[in-house]
Amino acid sequence: MNFKRWIWLLLPGVLMVCLGATDADRDDFNRYLQGRYVFKQQCAPCHGETGRGNGPWAAEMTVKPRDFRKGIFKYRTTPMGTQPTDDDLRRTIQRGVSGTAMPTFAKTLSDRDLTAILVYLKNLSPRWKESDRLVEAVDLPEAPEWFAQDESLKKHTAAGQALFAQTCVPCHGVRGAGDGPGSKGLTNVWGQVAIPADLRVDHHRSGPQREDLFRTIAMGLDGTPMVGFRGAFKDEQIWELVAAVEALPKEGEKNGAEKPTSEAVPIQAKTDRE
Repeated sequence: MNFKRWIWLLLPGVLMVCLGATDADRDDFNRYLQGRYVFKQQCAPCHGETGRGNGPWAAEMTVKPRDFRKGIFKYRTTPMGTQPTDDDLRRTIQRGVSGTAMPTFAKTLSDRDLTAILVYLKNLSPRWKESDRLVEAVDLPEAPEWFAQDESLKKHTAAGQALFAQTCVPCHGVRGAGDGPGSKGLTNVWGQVAIPADLRVDHHRSGPQREDLFRTIAMGLDGTPMVGFRGAFKDEQIWELVAAVEALPKEGEKNGAEKPTSEAVPIQAKTDRE
């Protein structure tokens, strides 16, 4: 390491001493340095050393790595336009994102390293300094008992299918394949083509459980055309939409098998199936 690099690494610590930093300040700074180190080792190949989503592996990816400089995150238990909670970030990092190059880090990162990464991430965007964006998680309900009751499930699924036809088909299509009439020409805040999710897959990007699907429908995916429906619909109606999605024929099954007929997206294009 050259002399100038040493100066830049040591300068913040020297300033903290001169300015009378508290023990808590020094702990945060140490976590930041640790987080930067772990981020460089584990995350930079895709997300880039400064979190811009431009790491050396990013060019070959269809689904581009997230640009953390914008400070906008899809998977949250907080209202749209606000920052995710630490638990939200932990969940995404530990679980990974199905259908993308984002792997699971549950067995790779220690709790200490994961906490340090969160500190580092929160220093990559000024949105984390805006107090009105830092809010508590919304208390989301547990799945209703009727999911385990066949006759009741059929009734609620039928109600969800009617609501799906009115609300979701324009983007996701009749079969849930992401090929609805309104699916073309959509973009997200990262400047990528936004393709509505193929809801026929076994594992949705937001997570493997129906509670994850409820959260996505209720809270929306920030930065994308997928808005949140909590407030527009009652919780019961959102659970009925979840039941309708779970009842969709999976890709390859009869009556729902064919893939969307829209043109293929070149591998180098910036795309993201929401």
